[in-house]
Amino acid sequence: MAKKNSTILEIFLQGIGLYFTNIDRFLWYMLFPVLGQLAGIILLTIILYSYSEFQTVLLSSFPVLKNQMYMNITLGVILLPVILLWAKAFWDYLVAYSSVNSMTENMLKSERVYDFPAHTMMVTRRWASYLGLCILYLGLLFLSVTGIFTGFAWVLLVYYTFIFQIFIFEPDLSPLDCFKRSSSYVSGNFKQTFGMIFLVGGLTYVILPQIILTFLDTIKCIKPIQDLITPYISVPSLDWINMVISAAGLHQIMPAEVSLFIVKFLIIIIVIQLLLPLRVICMCLWYKNFYNDAGAMKKIDDRILERAGAKKTRRKK
Repeated sequence: MAKKNSTILEIFLQGIGLYFTNIDRFLWYMLFPVLGQLAGIILLTIILYSYSEFQTVLLSSFPVLKNQMYMNITLGVILLPVILLWAKAFWDYLVAYSSVNSMTENMLKSERVYDFPAHTMMVTRRWASYLGLCILYLGLLFLSVTGIFTGFAWVLLVYYTFIFQIFIFEPDLSPLDCFKRSSSYVSGNFKQTFGMIFLVGGLTYVILPQIILTFLDTIKCIKPIQDLITPYISVPSLDWINMVISAAGLHQIMPAEVSLFIVKFLIIIIVIQLLLPLRVICMCLWYKNFYNDAGAMKKIDDRILERAGAKKTRRKK
């Protein structure tokens, strides 16, 4: 294990510098993974809403759809491209969790990031193992929001914070071994690792999203989107909610308030997802405090050069 030669604050500031030096490239890289997921959800909502609203007209115009099997097949065919769009964007988002680590190593040497396909290939060429790693991680995230397991799962998330870095820089390990190795790195350094997560999380989940939201509100960009959504939120659909909050002595919720919440929530989610590279860069730099095997880094460089078409020098035994 390498000797730690940087403080949490120094690594945090270094990560911010690396990210904002290449912010245009990272925003472009994350554009489809983020907006693709959003487009998939919006299109799915529009299709299902339209189906419920115009079901009677559809059945009268196309009597064959009265057969439930034909209706399900038709709906499935219409929804399939939308589901595939969302799935592809979500997968690319998961891939970014690891590929940005390879980019970070690149930036430490040249201060620039380039050849995104080569870095992405570092993950997708081992897609089966990576899928297993992501399934285990998503299962842990599910436990973190599930009642009695919440506290225990959040502690585990700190111990397993390096799994995506280990997947890239220690490629010989299996998905389960990535979790074990991460736990061994964090053990004895839990407070420092939690401190790094707190700094990065506070910046990317709270401070920057609120700054962007305030800016958009100041230049009057939120109101037009809110006005676009409000007509589709009916007052009767809020009746059961208003009955509950009225009993508590609170004022009733109106469609305009719901649409405003939806718009602000979506903006915050988009900003948080776009900032994924910043979180990964900072955690990668912190990980390198624990692991600094030059041989492993050489393997990464060789694979990137090979993908880019450069000659790889073979070592003589």
